[in-house]
Amino acid sequence: MQTKFTPDGDDIIVNGGKTFITNGGASDFYLVFGKWSEIDDARGAITALIIEKDTPGFSTTTPEDKMGLRASSTSGLVFENCRVPMENLLGKPGDGLRILLASLNKSRPSVAAHALGIARAAFEDGVAYINQRSQSGRRIVEFQGIQFMLADMATDLAMCENWLWHVGRLVDDGADDFGVEASMLKMRASDLAMQISTDAVQFHGGYGYIKEYRVERLMRDAKVTQIWEGTNQVHRQLIGRSFLEK
Repeated sequence: MQTKFTPDGDDIIVNGGKTFITNGGASDFYLVFGKWSEIDDARGAITALIIEKDTPGFSTTTPEDKMGLRASSTSGLVFENCRVPMENLLGKPGDGLRILLASLNKSRPSVAAHALGIARAAFEDGVAYINQRSQSGRRIVEFQGIQFMLADMATDLAMCENWLWHVGRLVDDGADDFGVEASMLKMRASDLAMQISTDAVQFHGGYGYIKEYRVERLMRDAKVTQIWEGTNQVHRQLIGRSFLEK
C-alpha cells in the first residue's frame, strides 16, 4: 500500500493511486485505504478515508478493457495533492486494517456466491445442451464418460452451495471469527466456477467457443473470481496457517 495520507490542519493531503477499482469512474463516493504519514508502523498506519467524486486533485483513469465482466466498469484512481476534510476519516488514524479485515470476511462469501451463480448457470446450460445434442446416433448425455463428469460436477456444486449457506448463517448470527471458513468458501467456489464453466464449454464442442452460446462468457467471467478478494493462492496460505499451534 503506497497511497499516503498527510494531516495538514483541518485537512488531509492524499497522494498515490489505486488500480482495478470496480465502478472507479462511476461512483460518487470512494472508501480509500492509505498509510497515515505520522505513524511509523506499516500495518498500524493503515487508515480509511471517504473521498468524494469531485474533490480537486482526484481523477480516474480510462476504464480497463477486461477479458470478462465487461458490463462492470473497472478503472484506476489517481490522487495528486488531493485535499480532503479531516471529518472524512472513517474511525481514527490507524483503524484501517481492522476495518479492512472485517469487511473482507463478509465480502469473500459474496464473491463465492457470485462464483457459484456462474457455476450453476454453466452446469445447467451444459446439461441442457448434451440432452438435446446427438453424436453417433446417441445423445451426448448417454455416454458414460460424460455421465462421470456430470456426477462430479453435480456433487461438488451441491456441497459447495451448502457451505455457502453455512457461512451465510455465521454472518447472520453475528459470528466474529469466520475468516478461515470464508477463505475455504471463496477458494473452492471460484475454483469450481472455473472448472464447471470450462467443462460446459467442452460439452458444447466448437459451439462453446463462440459467443452465440452463454458458456463462452461464463468461462471468461469465472476467471476473475479466482483472483479478486485475495487470490486463491493467498487463501490456501491463510487456511494452512490456521493449523499452526499458537
